[in-house]
Amino acid sequence: MIAAIIVSCAKQEPTELNSSSPEISQSTADIQIENKIKAFKGKLEYLRENPSFKSSETMTVDSAVWYLKAALNYTYARAGIEFANIVNDSAKIIIPTAGNELYVDALPDVYQEFIDSLSVKYHAIQSLNKNLIVVNLIADEPTENGTEVTLYSATGKGIPVTYGYGLFDTTDYWYWGYGLGKCDIYQGQYDEEDATTQLQYKINHPIASNPPGTYFIPDTTNTGWIYPWYNNGAYEDPNSPNGVYRLFYDDATYPPNEEPCIPPDDMNYYLYEGVKYIMEYNKPAGKYLTLGEVFYTSLQDGLEVRVHIVRFTYGNRYISEDPPEDL
Repeated sequence: MIAAIIVSCAKQEPTELNSSSPEISQSTADIQIENKIKAFKGKLEYLRENPSFKSSETMTVDSAVWYLKAALNYTYARAGIEFANIVNDSAKIIIPTAGNELYVDALPDVYQEFIDSLSVKYHAIQSLNKNLIVVNLIADEPTENGTEVTLYSATGKGIPVTYGYGLFDTTDYWYWGYGLGKCDIYQGQYDEEDATTQLQYKINHPIASNPPGTYFIPDTTNTGWIYPWYNNGAYEDPNSPNGVYRLFYDDATYPPNEEPCIPPDDMNYYLYEGVKYIMEYNKPAGKYLTLGEVFYTSLQDGLEVRVHIVRFTYGNRYISEDPPEDL
């Protein structure tokens, strides 16, 4: 009889890393968390290889989701790798639960289902240079039919053109959304990109500067979508380009087919005083940004209001000497 895995997950203190060192060096916390993950994966492998073995062992949904998420990130994702764009994806998977628990016997199939979903989405990304950055699992409340878990993934692709946050340059005139590309005299360039894709790239790109072997274990919640007027005025700034909010906001009316064009200086404001400001404002002490998302939306209430919205996920950071496996 193999030993039962630990079913409770205490919060881990984030590992302090020396980003100036090119060597992969694990701290005690890195080794401890890796040993927990390896023990969990060993349990899954035993159950997979011994299908006749039946156990009455159970885990809480929260613990199971944490272990599954930790195993996926440790096995397949790495953060310290350069990229030019981020592809966000999600999928909803129902796992078999009874109330707030599930049988450990079911975990190998559940884990494989998450891997299969990740693999399909990963290989659908058309890029020769790509890597999985982070995976998150967020569970809904259990029902009599099981528990729906949303699998979020972020994949970096392409060759980077800037490092760190950097500044937008004098050619960075971008349409506000809809993948309309650049505007002003640069109109017609970079179709399928827009101001939100550029802001999202820059807010996430410092993730690539992490030491080799870095992987994240994200928290089980994110901030939810943040609109410019949320949080009782915390995201207001009369010095912003729109004169009200730190995020892009435009309630003007435009002729048909004319969309707002954001110039470079405004792009720099929305990056540093907008998206980055809100990211830092909401970041819990001791946590790291694991994924920042920037999106566009239009609201109709008498006037068409065009806005940018953001969502952030934070978590803990660890290092592994093992390279990630292929999906």
